[in-house]
Amino acid sequence: MSRFLPVLLLAGVCAAAQAQNPVADPEQQWPVLQERLAAVDAAAGEGDAAALERLQARQAVQALPEVRSRDRAFATGIAELRVATAETALKVAQLRQQSLELDRERDAIVLEASRRDAELARKEAERLRLQALAREEEEALLSADTAAMAEETALAGAALAAKDGELARLEEELAALATANGDVLLSLGGSGKGRYRVAGTAFQAGKASLQPEARQQLSQLGKRLKASGKAWSIEGFSDNLGSEEANLALSRQRAEAVMAVLKAAGVPPGKLSVKAWGSAKPVASNAGKSGRAQNRRVEIIQK
Repeated sequence: MSRFLPVLLLAGVCAAAQAQNPVADPEQQWPVLQERLAAVDAAAGEGDAAALERLQARQAVQALPEVRSRDRAFATGIAELRVATAETALKVAQLRQQSLELDRERDAIVLEASRRDAELARKEAERLRLQALAREEEEALLSADTAAMAEETALAGAALAAKDGELARLEEELAALATANGDVLLSLGGSGKGRYRVAGTAFQAGKASLQPEARQQLSQLGKRLKASGKAWSIEGFSDNLGSEEANLALSRQRAEAVMAVLKAAGVPPGKLSVKAWGSAKPVASNAGKSGRAQNRRVEIIQK
């Protein structure tokens, strides 16, 4: 009995609907229901609003022509109820959609208000930041001149010290040249490999230009090096007077001057390489003139 209860209730609803809107001829009601259903579909458009209710109404309306005459009035009532349900469901969906749109508009208004508040707060923070930055720049400018003057003084002092060191080395080299005995090339043995040392007096004071007698001795050495067929590293050294940048440059230039003489003597360029050490690797203490004179040298080392 309980399984037939929904059917009985539906039949009761249909009977009540027919009592309120009696239909003289179900055949006349069918086109009306089709028009109402078409209107619902048109209002729903391509969306899925009330899709289930519209499907059920469409199925009920489409089944009417196939219903037996004695059941047609009952089937028409069911179709009427399905169409009315679809209409109501569509209105509910439309109202729900309108509610969602209103909620979105409200959220957009709230978001825009929040954005404007945030923008105002950002501008105020930026104004305060710029004020603080301006104060910092003013304070920095007040001390910048003093710092710049101190830096310039320090740089000038360092440059002066470097120049004094270079002048001191020039004086020492001039004095060494004055007392030189002419023997500027020394063969260093005991390592198992060829090693020669060119004294600092082989060069003009403060320059990379070789003295004539040094050039002659190196030319003779170049002939022996060529005959050996060995490869050689020509390494320049200096004392610690003056700036290290200047020391590196002078030691390299002097090593390159020695290499040029050896090349001219016939040593293949591929057998020669140059390296500059500056004040690194001293062979004597730089505390005295004698030690600094020993450190100003070029060595020719067999690889």
